[in-house]
Amino acid sequence: MAKSNYTPSDKFQIVSDRLMQLLENGVKPWVKPWKAVGYQNLITGHEYTGINPLLCAIDCMAQNYEQPYFLTFNQAKENGWTIKKGSESTWIRWGGSYAVEIENDQGETVREFRNSARWFNVFNVACVEDKNAEIKIAHFSKPEPIGREYTTDPIMQKFLNSQKATISHGGDRAFYSPERDEIRLPELSSFQSLAGYYGTAIHELAHWTGHKTRLNRDLSGGFGSQSYAFEELIAEIAAAFVLNEFNYTGELEHHANYLGSWLKALKNDNKYFFKAAGMATKASLFLLENWQS
Repeated sequence: MAKSNYTPSDKFQIVSDRLMQLLENGVKPWVKPWKAVGYQNLITGHEYTGINPLLCAIDCMAQNYEQPYFLTFNQAKENGWTIKKGSESTWIRWGGSYAVEIENDQGETVREFRNSARWFNVFNVACVEDKNAEIKIAHFSKPEPIGREYTTDPIMQKFLNSQKATISHGGDRAFYSPERDEIRLPELSSFQSLAGYYGTAIHELAHWTGHKTRLNRDLSGGFGSQSYAFEELIAEIAAAFVLNEFNYTGELEHHANYLGSWLKALKNDNKYFFKAAGMATKASLFLLENWQS
């Protein structure tokens, strides 16, 4: 395999360009749950985790790929397959954010998040040709995955209760107040669907994780500012990560659209999305750990 000419920063640009293409068409790839789809390596069956299913979803939407299976150049070669001319690889990351427990200056055990990641390129099966090979791609294909079926609302309500956050209802706006450390939601009856209610509630819980007593993110930005839009992106992705664990599609209601702000930021910083996704991972892990404890 020929060596790649890309520098590490190019991968961020590649993903950012494809993400901008989707956002310009009004598509937010993190809205659709991907756990039931099961983005995975075709040969080993390894299901991608962390940010990688989202990176695969971005490319599948941008390139109109119909199947969730990917493989490396070498895996294709080993089976006698070829990569179609002009095919673009999907860049995924090995590693990411992980938590460690350390002792601070006061002798207390605290949790600290660290990062360690490398880029790898894979190809969707739509990019692979097997007509001259003895072993066909279909040999590795699997039946379409079936999503788990259960009553969603009691489970999601139990999840909300597990956070022990202060949530009140009333009015026509959904927001989190860092000053009061309180979430405010419209009455359930004012939402068009349960998906809208729970998606919005978990979005606000993602903001709630940023309080100085929890993950201590910068929540000081005013409405319309770039920092405010960045926090909104963190909350949207974090909510998607959480909802994905339940194979549940969340719909945001009573919220403004920040596509313009995100596009502007992505054009100026090709790591903007990854910075938000990293913080979103920490927020979603915080919420899921509360749920599982």
